[in-house]
Amino acid sequence: MTLHRATLLAALLALPGALGGCVAAAIPAIAASGILVRDRQDTDPASANAQAPADPVVAVIAGEPAPTVVTIPPPPAPRSTVAAARSARPAAVAANTSASATGSVFAAEPVNPYAAFYLHAAEQARLDPVDAPRRSAVLARPGSLEPVMSECAILPPAVLVDLDPAGGKLDTASAIPANPNLAEVLAELRLQDVAVFWASEVPAIEAGRVREQLLASGLDPWGRDGLLLMRRAEDRKDARRRELAQTHCVVAIAGDSRGDFDELFDFLRNPAAAAPLESLFGEGWFLTPTLVAAPDAAKED
Repeated sequence: MTLHRATLLAALLALPGALGGCVAAAIPAIAASGILVRDRQDTDPASANAQAPADPVVAVIAGEPAPTVVTIPPPPAPRSTVAAARSARPAAVAANTSASATGSVFAAEPVNPYAAFYLHAAEQARLDPVDAPRRSAVLARPGSLEPVMSECAILPPAVLVDLDPAGGKLDTASAIPANPNLAEVLAELRLQDVAVFWASEVPAIEAGRVREQLLASGLDPWGRDGLLLMRRAEDRKDARRRELAQTHCVVAIAGDSRGDFDELFDFLRNPAAAAPLESLFGEGWFLTPTLVAAPDAAKED
């Protein structure tokens, strides 16, 4: 018997008056049967340097004809923290990162076309806006051909995904195809407290239909993402992006054409004139696959 067990047993035996007869009589039997908690060193010498789990509680309940001994197990180990869970990257995204030290572990996995978009957004979202200011993906002066971005200050992070196909507009009468790659990336960003917004030239009066499309496609499974739609005839996407930049730090924008980042691209006669903006691609601006086909293209198919 170790010092721990001897001390505990002596303390119990010293209190015969405080315990009922049945309880006091049961103590020697309990000690002999090994129900009292042993020291960890009695059973597992190799774990002497490990942190011992909480001891179970032994309760002795008086009763006839014999006392009942109830062992209450210790509480389970704490679950992983939310922060640890959020640090895990989506499997499809991990497949697109640098090769594993053990070889091509993800060789059989398809490359996620939204990997760069996700990695940049997650990296910016993790920054402390005071110690390391986040970089906005919204131009401070659209149309100026100057890569000067809006100020983020301490605004909450967000990402923006353009729904309109290149040269067209979202067809609210058709379904948005399921896109597991994008859905997985956005779900992971939401867990990291990054807000998700969707942009389209669709009139705001059709917001309900757009939300139904996103919900049915699995891209916005909770129907809580923000929508940047056109509220007035003179509304422009550039103006809506600037408005969003006043309430959120838009750290990444995904679109299938350059006009999804600055409408000036749609009117340039000489594309080389926009060379100063090229550095923004991959650093906040991400050209990604078309989410939906243009209405005319769908009819031709």
